[in-house]
Amino acid sequence: MNDHSTTSNLSPARSHPLGDPAAPLVPPAPRRPARESKPIEQVFRKVAVGLNTIFGPCSREAFGILMYHRVTDVIIGQPRPTWNVTPAQLEEQLSGLLRRGFQAWPLQRVLEYHEKGQALPSRVFVVTFDDGFQNNLTQALPILKKLQIPATIFLATRYLDSTQPFPSDDWFLAGSTNVPAESWLPLTTAECLRLRQSGLIELGAHTHAHDDYRGRPEYLLADLRHCVKILQEKFGIERPTFALPYGTKYNGFAGPELSEVARKAGVRCCLNTEPELVTRRSDPFDWSRMFAGDIDTSGTLAAKLGGWLSVLRRIKKLIVNSPLPPPAE
Repeated sequence: MNDHSTTSNLSPARSHPLGDPAAPLVPPAPRRPARESKPIEQVFRKVAVGLNTIFGPCSREAFGILMYHRVTDVIIGQPRPTWNVTPAQLEEQLSGLLRRGFQAWPLQRVLEYHEKGQALPSRVFVVTFDDGFQNNLTQALPILKKLQIPATIFLATRYLDSTQPFPSDDWFLAGSTNVPAESWLPLTTAECLRLRQSGLIELGAHTHAHDDYRGRPEYLLADLRHCVKILQEKFGIERPTFALPYGTKYNGFAGPELSEVARKAGVRCCLNTEPELVTRRSDPFDWSRMFAGDIDTSGTLAAKLGGWLSVLRRIKKLIVNSPLPPPAE
């Protein structure tokens, strides 16, 4: 993939990470277009929405965790932001879920129920945001307040108070003067305090550097402990929740080795990004989250939280992996 990150509109690259010049630099992610929905995915979504509308959730005991990142408007004539929903989309998605009888709970409350062995009510879901974009405060929080929906923001703490884009930000215009700075800037410490003061926002750990930790358990342990220390010192948070960067199992960004490191670091859970529901039998250090993006509506998210998209994926996998019948004689 070509790296389109060098343009005259981008801010100068930082020479070393803020606050820890001895730490290894995280290479910038290759810039790429926002993801488009494939035709087969569109078909699956329509079928899942229909099944969920007719039958309701296919699992009454499971719950889902939604994963957001950026919340910013699309600028006409500019590339669509990656990992984004517009403010209008966020409000439609969340208000639509509430109208369908879903109820949003804080992640910490769900963990408390799990630890006590208590069953959750039907249609509970959790809202999370990754990385810690400034627009989580300026764009998302007013909507969360309006709807009274709690959320967890997982912070990559190295980039608090930075004036540069996250190295992991793969949007063409991250750092550009052609778009509002809030669309790519990381949160500041003061802004995080304002988020906590809202009474709706919990801050969690997303590692310090947001790096590639595959096959590097010692690095992850030191990095995550540093993140936890910053959350404790700046915000008084003890034993925070934790979400792995990237978090996919098929390519090693999540798995037993990294989950065990998270236990050693003293966090309360370890979330991956497998698009599955969470059951009472699930280990909190292997809980999954479902991506919520600009190709979603409240209807498709209800189908995800209802478990129907997971069912259809499993059926597809069985069909694709099933052996071909023997040739007719």
